[in-house]
Amino acid sequence: RQEAAEEDSAMAEDPMITDKELADLKEQLDRMPHDKDRLRLVCTAADSFRFTCEQLKGLVEVQHYGDALRTTAINIHPKLVDPDNFDMVLACYKYEEDREEIREALGL
Repeated sequence: RQEAAEEDSAMAEDPMITDKELADLKEQLDRMPHDKDRLRLVCTAADSFRFTCEQLKGLVEVQHYGDALRTTAINIHPKLVDPDNFDMVLACYKYEEDREEIREALGL
């Protein structure tokens, strides 16, 4: 319980990502050829900011495929300010298997 309360309070202190920061993040992701580098960048962003589902959808659309594509949604989901809109993010995944894997990882 203590840890959950600390996590909630830490998240409340994280700022929303700005349009400029989001554009910079997308540009950096677009330039990175390796999934592991992309994932590291997404994790750093998830540690620093809160996001809307629309913003997360934009990040997912920049990822190429595979783990980076799925992990982007999984890692940022806890930092969403509007998790009720998460279906819009899932809808941008081409394959049902990806959507199922994300739902299972998040317990949805």
